[in-house]
Amino acid sequence: MNRILKLKIGVALLFIIMIFYACNDILVKYPNDQLVAETAITNTDGAKAALYGVYDVFQNYQYYGCDMITYGDVRGEDMQNVDRSGSRALGFYTFNNRTPDNVRSTLWSVPYTALNRVNSLIAAFDADRVTDISEADKNNILGQAYTLRALLHFDICRLFGAPYLKDKTQPGAVIADKVITASEKPARSSVEETYTFIVSDLTNAMTLLAGSKDISNGYINYWAAESLLGRIYMYMGEWDKAYSLSADVIENGPYKLLSTENYIAGFAADFNSESIFDVANNSTDNAGRESIGSVASPSGYAELIVTTAFIDLLNENPTDIRLGFLRPDKTGALGYFAKYPGRNGDMMVNNIHVIRLSEVYLNAAEAALRKSAKDQTNADKYLNAIRSRAIPVATQLSATTDNVLVERRKELVGEGHRFYDIMRLGLTVTRTGGRQFLNIDEGVTVGWDNYLCVLPIPRNELNANPNIEQTAGY
Repeated sequence: MNRILKLKIGVALLFIIMIFYACNDILVKYPNDQLVAETAITNTDGAKAALYGVYDVFQNYQYYGCDMITYGDVRGEDMQNVDRSGSRALGFYTFNNRTPDNVRSTLWSVPYTALNRVNSLIAAFDADRVTDISEADKNNILGQAYTLRALLHFDICRLFGAPYLKDKTQPGAVIADKVITASEKPARSSVEETYTFIVSDLTNAMTLLAGSKDISNGYINYWAAESLLGRIYMYMGEWDKAYSLSADVIENGPYKLLSTENYIAGFAADFNSESIFDVANNSTDNAGRESIGSVASPSGYAELIVTTAFIDLLNENPTDIRLGFLRPDKTGALGYFAKYPGRNGDMMVNNIHVIRLSEVYLNAAEAALRKSAKDQTNADKYLNAIRSRAIPVATQLSATTDNVLVERRKELVGEGHRFYDIMRLGLTVTRTGGRQFLNIDEGVTVGWDNYLCVLPIPRNELNANPNIEQTAGY
């Protein structure tokens, strides 16, 4: 298995102290706050180290290490903050992003840090500065770079841009197709233009990664790029394309659904048979006490729980294996959800599931129902594969868009999908009480027409760049 372990590299223009290869493990430390200049990337080792520097940003607690996941969950109805204290995800839960001054600005700045890194790497190849690399290694590195660049733009657009199916003419991301210097003042492209750019990058990536179809734990490969493009087409309402790509990953990829017996334990493993793309962490390299494992654990900050409504949803069938994730709080009430249980007793060490095979199954099921020629047979097959794994005694269902979305809630909770599912389809966030505290000024039901569902551009970015158009409503 590939596993990222980290020592130390670089303080300025990529001083590589150590890149060591053994048993397919890569021991490397990339700097957290340095931009590697493309002029410093002149050989294969330098290109690989620069690539690892992009992955490093994904580990940051202000991105996939915590915030990107919690944002997608607590803004829905299945996860919440424990109470009204000033916790890390409270503003997400209460939609308290009312002005450019109180939005979590790192949700904008951290992805752009990664984009400058990835564009430095791409620029080095465009200028033919990497002189000793094989064609296979070049294609593999570039394919990963284009996929990561697409994912970064996708995240920025779904945080700060209107849902594609609501209004794709609204401002989306500032498209970073090259390194953006401090003196440049680029404007935002539309949501449609942003998605067009994302699709182009992923299409290019799949061509480059065609020779990289083996499992590559912790790294992007062909199947990760294809799965992500299938997800993108879901957000765009391009159901035929979403189905074709998702079904190909399921039927032809090397990944397998976890068995019922191994399902719960699979989330405590380094990687498992469903891990298409995980952000890898280990005991010496993780997001620390601010990681999602620490924030969600009853022995950590203990700030995130599933709602009583979600527990009731799972308890529709008391034999649902996913009830095994529930852990009691100090009062004995269930609510903590152990999808990030830690490894070897360390709650801070969890891989983050960015693309998991279960999601691809549910993408295929939904797309099969919505595509131009409805495919009930395969929609049933893919939905019931997930459902039967969780509840082996369950009767087979005839798939509908409603029961697929319910299964997405049950299966993908804690992985940052629910709020985005609500937004991409024009549904509503409906919180029904229980332990929830419902202090959203506009009420407890929020849909995509509520301006608070899209984040404002942070004040420091507005001050630095007069060409940035603010998000509608702010």
